[in-house]
Amino acid sequence: MRCSPRGPITAAVLLLSCPAPATAEPLPRRPPSTGPEKEMLDQAKRLVDQGRIADARDIHLTLWRLTRSASDAFRVGMLSFRLRDYQMAAEFLAIYFDMVGTPDAPKIWVPPGFKESYELARANFAEARRHVGALEVRASEPGAAVLVDGRQVGVSPLKLPVFVAPGPHRVGAQLAGAQVEVQAAVDAGGERTVWLVLRRAGSEAPAAPRASKAADLPGAAPPLSTRGPALRWWTVGALAATSAALGVVGGVSVAEANDAADDRDAAFVRARWEVFRCRPGLPACDAYAEADGRAKTFTALSVGAFIGAGVAAGGAVTAGFLLAPEAKVRVGALGAAPGVALSFSW
Repeated sequence: MRCSPRGPITAAVLLLSCPAPATAEPLPRRPPSTGPEKEMLDQAKRLVDQGRIADARDIHLTLWRLTRSASDAFRVGMLSFRLRDYQMAAEFLAIYFDMVGTPDAPKIWVPPGFKESYELARANFAEARRHVGALEVRASEPGAAVLVDGRQVGVSPLKLPVFVAPGPHRVGAQLAGAQVEVQAAVDAGGERTVWLVLRRAGSEAPAAPRASKAADLPGAAPPLSTRGPALRWWTVGALAATSAALGVVGGVSVAEANDAADDRDAAFVRARWEVFRCRPGLPACDAYAEADGRAKTFTALSVGAFIGAGVAAGGAVTAGFLLAPEAKVRVGALGAAPGVALSFSW
């Protein structure tokens, strides 16, 4: 119905009868802190003022387990960053970002000055990520307990990545008696996706025959790549240093060959003027032979050095490419039995 006022009384009547514009629902807020919670918050603040950051973090961690609020996740993450516990800092700051949203699109009520604290948390999170790796764990069955190095980190599907120290880790899942565990390595600042395939108890096997029973066992999967940053940089660095050294040797040899050629030409001129035919024992002839030998030796040495430098440089580039870390680790099932199969991609 169109509402168009035609007079004062009509306008008043229509104003009361026209529907009011819909107002946006208020964003959810954290319930007011209870007395014990306020005491714990005050105690944590005093500990921070005293420089006892670890003790203050323990209090906020206890509050997080009780309240599951974004503010407690924020404080645990920021205090962990101050303690250089980058793994816990990344974990809780990621939780905080997921709960609070962004300054432009917050998911919950945020206090004044939220944008500044949010940007600081973002900067700390980026720095923490430089020191830890991230595992994106994907399980085939919902509700499976996901474990990393024997510690349960959640239940599938995991909403956020699992932040771990650089290096190899055991990643597994358990559900209704079925379980699977694989090895997955990750570099600092890197990320891996781990696929875990679980079959519920009593599930039927595929009708297609299997080629080999041994292929269904987890041990039959290709071994994880053992390449690491140390091996990569040592190999590339050694080849690059060898290439540079051979290049220097080649340059010095070229200079020596040029000097020897000049000496040889001068000795040849003297020999032509002093004698009609060179024979051993004559100073000019001996000087010519010695200079000619040096020129040939250094010329051959320079050619070999430059060839070796080129080969070493090519080897450094090839090693850097072949030993680069993989971008993905995928885990699947082979046949009907729970198992893993790893595939690597760039």
